[in-house]
Formats: sequence, structure tokens, C-alpha cells
Amino acid sequence: MRRWTYGIALAAGLAASAQAAQHRDASSGCVVVAPQYLASHDYVFSYEGACRDGLAQGQGRAIWALRLSPQNREERAGRFSAGVYLPEPSDGLRARALARDSVLFDLGPLPQLQGMSPRLAVQATGDLTRLADPCKPDTLWVLQADGPALAQDEVAKQLLRSALDKLKSRCGDDRLRERGRPGGERTHVRVRAVPQAELETDSYGNAKGVVTEASMFLDPGKDFQQYSNEAASQQRQRQAREERDAQRQANVQRLKAFAKPFGAPVWVSLPVLATNPFRYQGEVVLTTASLDEVISPTRARLSGTANRYQGGSALIEGDGLAQWAPGARVIAVRVLGRLPDTDAVLPGWLHLQLLGQLACEQTDCGDRLGLPNPLRDGEAP
Repeated sequence: MRRWTYGIALAAGLAASAQAAQHRDASSGCVVVAPQYLASHDYVFSYEGACRDGLAQGQGRAIWALRLSPQNREERAGRFSAGVYLPEPSDGLRARALARDSVLFDLGPLPQLQGMSPRLAVQATGDLTRLADPCKPDTLWVLQADGPALAQDEVAKQLLRSALDKLKSRCGDDRLRERGRPGGERTHVRVRAVPQAELETDSYGNAKGVVTEASMFLDPGKDFQQYSNEAASQQRQRQAREERDAQRQANVQRLKAFAKPFGAPVWVSLPVLATNPFRYQGEVVLTTASLDEVISPTRARLSGTANRYQGGSALIEGDGLAQWAPGARVIAVRVLGRLPDTDAVLPGWLHLQLLGQLACEQTDCGDRLGLPNPLRDGEAP
């Protein structure tokens, strides 16, 4: 696991993203992270204690005294981590600043689950003179949630529950319910999981790589208020792609098996045949057509499946047409040319001889022609 990054790089990050939340002791130059309200001209700030790379680290005391009434002050004494004051119990607790007044507390490991070694981090925000406190959370973050088992909703929910259970164990139910600001009692907490060892955000402050999240009630036994699982969604999408690819490969084999007995080497759409049947005259080809009308037990009128208003009509002759039901089908046909202009029913129409047919469930025969690559006129199936 990568260690949280402290020191000069973090101090530079604070200067760039949370200038108003920095509180710098005038004599030592050591920085403490606190709400920007305390950085106003009304307060005079001082810090005494351990410092590392310009940030309060270890035991120390931070004081914000009112400029015009110095006896009125806010004071925090105890342990600091990367400039952040650590509320008690502080043993094993670490922290780092996020944007503005927001702080991320590292509460340590969660129970191992399905090969994962997750950790709990709590994002909290200070308000006015109240410093950030993990027991007043904005969001619970499960770090290192990187196992394939997360695609199972039961595992993902168990992981999210373990985060809330750990925070309840630290803070107690009553303290978690106190919002610390107007708005009534807290009833639920948002928990989000990411695969990274450290929380990463984009330039807009949005977390990267959230794999599952929920809004969880504090009351035990209640189901999640909201829940989503991107890992499960991605797995379902992968499975759907795999099934679709397998279906397409199966369609290729079925189409080849259908064409082989008739010696149909190429595919030609009905509109192309209707435009110039003499290019393929005497040849056996595959095409699709939709039944328009059975004229006699051995004659029927067809149209193309793609768009029957773009031409592609034909007369087909063969046995079994009287048993055809309405709908589209893949057909193996011999191209006979055109009917004579003197034909009493369909003068000059494309003339085909039926050799074999496969009924389609979809009007465009997509169930039969869902292939890895769409067939083009003149290509082998």
C-alpha cells in the first residue's frame, strides 16, 4: 500500500487549492488547517508545537484569539497530522487537507474481504469555529476496494456496511446523529468505494474511479436508501458483450451451414438484385425478403427487409410458398432475371427461384444477420 503523501508537496497543494483555510503562525511559519472563518481579520492565530515541512505534525497547540477581545479564543491542543487537528481518540489516526475546508481522515484498515484489504477514510468539513471531525462526516470513503468480487452486490454491500460499522464503533451512534449545525438529526451517511490506495480527484474535485456507493441509514436493520454498483454494472456489460459476440459468431456458423447445401457463395441485398438482376443471372445467392402476397401455391410477391419503399420487390417461385406465414426470412435463391414485360401480374419484376428459406423473428432479420461485421453486397456469408 502506498503511504499518504505529506510534507512540501502537500504544503504546496494547500497553497494552490485551499489558501483561505491555511492558518500560518507568524513566528514559526507552521501551518494549521482550519475553517476559513477563523482566518478572517477578526482573529489572531498562533501555534506552538511540533512541525514538519511547514505543517503542524505531532503534539501542538493552536489558538485563534479575537483581535479585539483576546480573552475570547478557540483553542485546540493535542495531536496534529499534516496540519490537521486530530480529535480524540487520535491514536492511529492520520489526516490530510482536501480542497478548502474539507479534510480527509484515515481511520485505518477495514476487515479483509474476498482478497481485498480495504481502508476507511472519512471526509469531513469544518464550519465557522468548528474544526473538521470524522464523527461529523460528509462522506465515508473505502479505499483499496479493488477486488473482482465487488461485482457481486452482496460483497459490495458488506464492504460498505463495514465502513459504517467502523465509524459507529469509533464515534458512537448518538454522536454520529448530531449534525453540529442546524438541520435536525442526521439519519444517513454516504459511503463510496474506490480502488485506489489514496483518494484521487479531477480538476473539478470529483472523485475518480468510484466503483460502488450508497446512502446508508444509521438505524440498524434498515436497507440502503440509495445504492449503485458500477463494478456490477461493468461486469453485466462485459457479459452482455461476450454473449452478443458469441451470438454473432454462432450466427456466422448458422448462415454458412444454411448456404452450403445450396452452393450460395455470396450475399446480395434484394434492392441491388432488383436494380440489376443480370449481374447475378443464373447464380445462387443469399438475400433477405419479407412476404407481401402469395399469388399462387408456387408464386409469391416479396419486398426487401431494409426499407420496402426503396424498391427491391421481386416475384419468387418455388414449392412450399403456400405454407409461408407473414414475416421476414433469409432465402437462398437462383437469380432468373426479370419477368417479361408481357407478364399478366408483375411485368418486368425481378424473378427469383426459391431454393431454401430461414424464418426470422425480427423484421430486418437481425436475429439471423447479427454478425461480427455487417454483410456487404457480393461478400461471402
